[in-house]
Amino acid sequence: MRKISIIAVLSLVALALAAVPVMAASPHEVPKDPIECVLNSDGTVTCDGTVAGLGNVSRVTTSIDVPFGCSTRGNMKQPRGHIQGTSGPLQVRNGRVTFSVMAGPAVCPNGLNPAVGDFATVTISDLDGNVLFTKRVPIT
Repeated sequence: MRKISIIAVLSLVALALAAVPVMAASPHEVPKDPIECVLNSDGTVTCDGTVAGLGNVSRVTTSIDVPFGCSTRGNMKQPRGHIQGTSGPLQVRNGRVTFSVMAGPAVCPNGLNPAVGDFATVTISDLDGNVLFTKRVPIT
């Protein structure tokens, strides 16, 4: 019985130690360099900013996903789609990464107008594809 108790306690200690690195990372937007997304005149969307609290990750990729469609002149028909962009791998320094990533351009067939959504989803992932940070950002 004592042996089972010791094994149970050691298992809980090992589980707690394994969880510490996961809890150490607390990704967040840096207030002095907030994430901003802009619709450029050429139909591209650019998002840039700084995220800190990435823990011991050494390199990441940053991606953006923007809703997009083509509309008639009266904006009656807007088929759904997305424009996407990825940057990286980017070097993380002291748990912080500064990025700039562009998606697009939004292009439509003749007679249709590009209609880009109001928000972009910014995602930062490690090189294994694990999502570390995601945020929905208004496009200005």
